[in-house]
Amino acid sequence: MASSSTARDYKAEVSLPKTHSAQGHAAVEEFLQLLARAVRQFHTYPPASSMCTDAIAASHKAFAALDRPDRLVLRVTPTEFLDEERPLGAGTIIAQELVRRLHKAHVAAIEFDAAVSTRDLSRFCTDVLRSEDLAQTKTTFAELLAEHGVELIVPRMAHRPEVLDVGPRPEPIWDLVKRDRARREAAGSTGPLQYLYPPEKGWVRLDSASDTDAVSLVDLAVLVDDPSDVATMLLRLTDDDPVDDEAKKRALEQKFSDVAMLFAALDGHLARVMFGKLARAVLTIAPDRRKSLLQRTILPGLLDGRAAGAVLRDFPDNDLAESLCLLLELETAAPEVVTAALQRLDLPAERREAIAALVDERLRSPLDAAGGAAESRDQKIDKFARKLIRVDATQTKDFSEFAAFDLSIDDQVIATLANVGPTIAATDVVVEQIDCLWRLTRLEPNPTLVDAFMRRASLLLNELDRAARTDDVCIVGRHYRELADSLRESRPDVSDAIVASLSAFCTTDRVLRLLGFKPRSVRPELATVTIEAFGDALVPSFVAILDSTADHEDARALAALMTAHAERFAAGLAARLGTCGRAATRIIVRTCGYAGVGYETIVADQLTNPDEQTVREAIRALARIGSPRAAALVTHQIQSGSPLARAAAEEALWHLPPAQTAAQLREILTRREFVVANPVVVSRLIERAAQSGAGGLDAVLEELEGLRFRFWNPGLVRVALKARELRDR
Repeated sequence: MASSSTARDYKAEVSLPKTHSAQGHAAVEEFLQLLARAVRQFHTYPPASSMCTDAIAASHKAFAALDRPDRLVLRVTPTEFLDEERPLGAGTIIAQELVRRLHKAHVAAIEFDAAVSTRDLSRFCTDVLRSEDLAQTKTTFAELLAEHGVELIVPRMAHRPEVLDVGPRPEPIWDLVKRDRARREAAGSTGPLQYLYPPEKGWVRLDSASDTDAVSLVDLAVLVDDPSDVATMLLRLTDDDPVDDEAKKRALEQKFSDVAMLFAALDGHLARVMFGKLARAVLTIAPDRRKSLLQRTILPGLLDGRAAGAVLRDFPDNDLAESLCLLLELETAAPEVVTAALQRLDLPAERREAIAALVDERLRSPLDAAGGAAESRDQKIDKFARKLIRVDATQTKDFSEFAAFDLSIDDQVIATLANVGPTIAATDVVVEQIDCLWRLTRLEPNPTLVDAFMRRASLLLNELDRAARTDDVCIVGRHYRELADSLRESRPDVSDAIVASLSAFCTTDRVLRLLGFKPRSVRPELATVTIEAFGDALVPSFVAILDSTADHEDARALAALMTAHAERFAAGLAARLGTCGRAATRIIVRTCGYAGVGYETIVADQLTNPDEQTVREAIRALARIGSPRAAALVTHQIQSGSPLARAAAEEALWHLPPAQTAAQLREILTRREFVVANPVVVSRLIERAAQSGAGGLDAVLEELEGLRFRFWNPGLVRVALKARELRDR
């Protein structure tokens, strides 16, 4: 069995690496253990969490301490890594988190460059976890890393070789292969070895009696009798999917240029024989598909002097003439093109004249059908056109004659040329530059380059802002914000870079102006447009404005705007809790309340805030959320909160949905310890229940009536009387 890879026999040069000590291998194993733990942390926690960032920092520190000045190369086996043929990680966390996933992703080896960064390691851990889903797509692990801008960690993918069955071949065929191989070896190499296909992708199954240990693609072209079979084999070397019957039928059309290139590399007489077979294979293709192949590949190859055009020499005369006439259907059609193509075929003079006569007959036949007058007129136009495009090196040419060529410049062309200048002058250069930067940002996976693009885009946005082009500023902001949202999952670091740049652009003064607050008489409807455009990028400025005491009126207006768009801003604002001032904290808590279900825990964390107003705002926010979890938190404050929180929670209880209010009231009144310890609070709750008409309390009230016999505690007696009064209603 032998490898089939290039037009030359495949030869591999192996350089022996420098041998490292056992201590060096122990350091590599320590690095891999830390990296495997980082992968496990990424599987459990968000990438931005301290657990993940600390794990990456420890891995990077261990990698920087390695005694590898250039790179670390590890081979991947099913159960362990091999570092210079020394096994690492079998049966440990390394095998569980790294080896198993990399082997499943068909990674044969992986290289870590000495300059690898913490970002590279972070993206590597994330992509290792995603590699388990790659089996459902055609994306390789190497392509996934490249998409995310990781260039210093390079996986070498393992390929499953395609076995190309040639079988036994006659001895004369092997003599041809050996003779042509000797000719190529004698010719020598003039440059580095170039591979037409991956060298490890193909193996050839030969007769067991064959003494050949390597077969090149040129050898394969001789051994395989049918050019269509050669094309099918080439298709199998490049396509990872199985080649079905329909693909086999179209294999020659897809791989025609490669097959012609292999045949052209053969010796002269042998090449002519193979091109003859190729010509017969082309003529057996269905007419419509053959016409497409001729126009797309063979005829352009003939005009450009490529090997693909040489197959026409072996066409029968009629088929050759018909094929050459297809050139007239191209956009650059002209009779001279047909003549030039015929000259490039380098046919014998007698055959060339015969083909020219057939071509001329086919070119004249449409004119004969159109009538003699039309033929005469068209011939004059054609003669004049040939005169204009003829180049004579012996004399100068005045190309001003082209201006009189009506067939070249019509009214539409003149109008288009006339509009070129005004169109250039009317171009909005700033907007076009921003659009170009946006397209580069969309394609670039490296956040460092994205930062550079965004800095330039911010300068251009500043120009639009200084020119008071608010609508254009919002349009650009929306495009970048939507791009950040679309890249949040696939390239989160790029998304973060975009949002950070937009946040830096959205200064407090600019935000107030874009929202329509300054001057207050100018288009307040801009607020909605601005929020839609910049989204979470406005959050840092919002917090700064709320904490500023310069203009309370702006802060109040902004707070109302934030609550009106609570669902959009709540998540970004909640992340700022703990780092902002009291004023901003209160408004953030209020906004979370308006955002609704999902923010109960975030709001509840503020119930222990030393600021009393913040505590009241948190309890009101829980009542506004109104979920069972929020209602339970309000009830907990009534039962065990501070005096301030208890008073606020009592009021908030009646702002919950009626069903939640009744359920929590039953919960409170059934707690005998609380009732006995807080008769005044319970009395107020019963009175409020009577006023609100809360129902479903009969069983609880009946139990409370029994407290009337505790005459030594007047408070409990009053509770029992109020319970009886409420039951009697």
